[in-house]
Amino acid sequence: MGGIRNPDVDKRTGKRAAITRNDSSSHIAEAARSVRRGGQRAPVSDDVGAERTESVAEGPAKGSSTSIRRDTWFGLGMLALGVITVFILSHGGSSFGSSNRNAAITRPIATATQSGSSAAQPRIIAAQERVYSLPQPAAGLMQPAVDAQGNVWVGMMQTNQLARLDSKTGAVTTWTPPNGKFGIMATAVDAQGRVWFTEQNANYIGRFDPATQQFTTYPLEAVNGHASAPQDLIFDKAGMLWFTEIGATKIGRLDPTTGAIITWDAPKPKSASSAWLFSLTTLPDGSVWFGYLGGALGRLDPITGATQLYATGDANAQLYAMAGDAQGRIWFTELSQGKLGMLDPATGKVTEIRVPTTTSAPASGLYDIVTTRDGSVWFADASANALVRYTPQNGQFSFYQLAEPSSIPFGLALDTTGALWFTADSNPNNYIGVIRP
Repeated sequence: MGGIRNPDVDKRTGKRAAITRNDSSSHIAEAARSVRRGGQRAPVSDDVGAERTESVAEGPAKGSSTSIRRDTWFGLGMLALGVITVFILSHGGSSFGSSNRNAAITRPIATATQSGSSAAQPRIIAAQERVYSLPQPAAGLMQPAVDAQGNVWVGMMQTNQLARLDSKTGAVTTWTPPNGKFGIMATAVDAQGRVWFTEQNANYIGRFDPATQQFTTYPLEAVNGHASAPQDLIFDKAGMLWFTEIGATKIGRLDPTTGAIITWDAPKPKSASSAWLFSLTTLPDGSVWFGYLGGALGRLDPITGATQLYATGDANAQLYAMAGDAQGRIWFTELSQGKLGMLDPATGKVTEIRVPTTTSAPASGLYDIVTTRDGSVWFADASANALVRYTPQNGQFSFYQLAEPSSIPFGLALDTTGALWFTADSNPNNYIGVIRP
């Protein structure tokens, strides 16, 4: 689960913009072109967090339904091709080659079973949300994570900072990561309360210790002189940190205790016109699941290195985010296709459900996804300006519409109480919100 920037499209307006030296997308291009080749087990470097800032900014609770501007969320949808576009252009339209150092055993691709729309009529509910505004306008909020104390951690792409929201006081504190290049994508918190993140443009996995306010960076390999571009990341039940590499088409595992990094080559689906490894999740049985912007999802067995691909109905479907449920099923969002997908590993069946629309336009801009203990599936729907709950037992979609027009709900995270936190990238009022359904 994560987001990337398009060098030519502004996230909040959907308009093409000139690249300037201070624009975050220029750093993406720079990283893709100039990062020197490195090894898989690069040395670890430590840096004290710099430029710490703190402020308090909290807004009132909101709960009314409003319409959205289609051009805004469409612009965000196009951003998922940002770094990928740079890679394609820098390689003359060709795809990356991959090393056989960690070659995987690949089984034939399985076929998908297509499903229509849900039979149940969608429910539309005014979200009873609490909103926390940020001191920086248009900060570029990415994938959040919540620690055991209820603090919300998130990368701010446009300001090149890691931010912490104290949900009790509303205080927002920020730190600038070492050698950051405006590329913090996803965040995760470990059992010790340390915050981990992918810095896509600087090509490393980062760790921040709130107790010491110290950063540790784990540099990643380069591919043909280009960044491997880490995107999504998640901890498994054993405490290992898994991540995807867009540029290298690899799945990585970092041992937080030793700092050792191992990568596996991921097979590319052959049916798509282009496919980029993007999203990631794990299951309690130790299996690792990955999704492509390009019509397929797959399973990696870390013990044997075997992989299995499963095709979606549309060979070019963009699987943006993934999450496993208590039954061991894999749920995913299709960014532009407006579908919620599910794979049952027991049968190999892929089901795709068209998300109903609450506006005159088809559903699109489906972003982050999480599953809850009661079996519900939640995802962000930018076109509906809503957080959506899907109940698998009866096929019910419930749209919790946000009060801020064109909020662009993006990243999701659950806290220990079951509250759902989200990031919103509306222009210019980026904010962090929470609902307690």
